Order: sequence, then structure tokens, then C-alpha cells
Amino acid sequence: MIVIQTTIDRRAMTALARVSRKTLRRGRSMPVRTLAWFVVVLEAFLTVSYLRGGFGSWLPNTLMGLFMLGCLLLEDRVNGAVSLRQIEADSRVVNAVFQEDSCYVHRTQAGESWWAYSQIKLAAETGDYFVLLTDRARGQVYDKRGFTWGDAGQLRALLQSKTGLKIQQMR
Repeated sequence: MIVIQTTIDRRAMTALARVSRKTLRRGRSMPVRTLAWFVVVLEAFLTVSYLRGGFGSWLPNTLMGLFMLGCLLLEDRVNGAVSLRQIEADSRVVNAVFQEDSCYVHRTQAGESWWAYSQIKLAAETGDYFVLLTDRARGQVYDKRGFTWGDAGQLRALLQSKTGLKIQQMR
């Protein structure tokens, strides 16, 4: 049995959003990100061209390029913040109990959820969190500093044995 207590905050939700974007949502977000980087480069080129040519309409291109760059660099933080707003206040402290049988329990003040290990589509590990994704839009995040029973190595081994998935390392 492994027990983890996690406080769901902006950092945790950003980690969840980042793992989701880099794994299960990769095929969907890659074309959009490629187009956004193209727009950033195009707007930078137009800004430089307008400044060299002496035209006065360089400001909209600069602002559009900066806006797109901000969207690219802050995408995971924004998605994490939006997701955090959807979580009720009494569901932000989670006690998870990973059992040796076929399920794990996710407890909050709002209630209790039982999840089968077979529902996990992807397991990932970042520097501070374990992330379990059940589909492209849903997942759970657990803080490595929150172990009250067991440790990260035991959880890693349990998840690999119960799901049959290799835990992906993310930075």
C-alpha cells in the first residue's frame, strides 16, 4: 500500500497540462504550435522589413508576434490555471491510496473515487510529480513530496506492474 497526499495547485495543474500536451494530445497540438511559431517568425520578419523600409505600420506586427510568442510560452500555465478553476475548493487536497489489488482510491473532502489501474492510458513522471492520464482530457497528478506511506520507487514499480505501461520521464 502506498499513500500520497497532494495539494492541487497551479504548479501541479501546469505539470498535468504539460504532460498531457507532450503525450496524448501531441498529434492535435503539434500542427497548431507549428503554425503559431510560423506566425511569430513571419511577424518578426515583417516588423524588421517595415522598420528598415521606414514604414510606420510595424507596431501591429510586433504586437501580434509578441502575443503569439506569449501564447506559445505560457500555454501550459494558462491551461493549468483554467483547469484549476474547474476544481472545487474542497477537492484540492487529495489523499491517494495505491493498493495491491486492481484499483486505487482518490479521496478528497468532497468525496471518494475508485479508479481501476486498467483505466490509466499513460503514466508519466516529472521532477516533482507523478501524472496519470486516463484520456486526452482527464488525469490525476500526485506530488512526490507527499508520500506518507511508501516512496517514489515503490509507486513506480506498482504502476508498471499493474498497468503494464512504462512510466515516461518528462522534464
